[in-house]
Amino acid sequence: MLAVLALFAWAGVAHAEWTADALLKALAERPAGQSRYTETKTSALLKEPLKSSGTLRFKKPAFLEKHVQTPFEEILTVDGERMTWEKPAAHKKHTMALRDFPVVWGFIESMRATLNGDAKTLQRFYKVRLDGDERQWSLVLLPSDIDMAQFIRVIRIGGSKTQLATVEIEEAGGDRTLMTLSEETK
Repeated sequence: MLAVLALFAWAGVAHAEWTADALLKALAERPAGQSRYTETKTSALLKEPLKSSGTLRFKKPAFLEKHVQTPFEEILTVDGERMTWEKPAAHKKHTMALRDFPVVWGFIESMRATLNGDAKTLQRFYKVRLDGDERQWSLVLLPSDIDMAQFIRVIRIGGSKTQLATVEIEEAGGDRTLMTLSEETK
């Protein structure tokens, strides 16, 4: 009986140690990566959900690229403090400084700082909460900036261990985006 109680006590301690800081520390140790994604956006302005797919690449410390491949090609690249949006078929390309657009910057950091395991940057833009355990977790990000909260209600990043599986964005106006990730192996 004592052994069973000790096992439950150990399990409780192990569970208690799985915190947002523990998750971010584990993510910080991950190398660069690339994932395939599918994304579904629902909006009151759309008759049916908009579906897209492509690749998401990340390279430490500050490179993030979302390459939409279907239903059209579009490339969003963030490198350091600059973001570039490109629509190759239309020969359009626009670059901007993230600091000039704080709401966009905060939104970008929800993903980039999470992948970097950068708690300080995440906490600059969000109130951070971790639900679940190491096997199935959800990092809940609530905007702490009043301007950002006018656009984003909550961002939930879900996964298992150090593998991100979903990114769900609920906008303040009720629109919702769900991205499902599957890591590519090399």
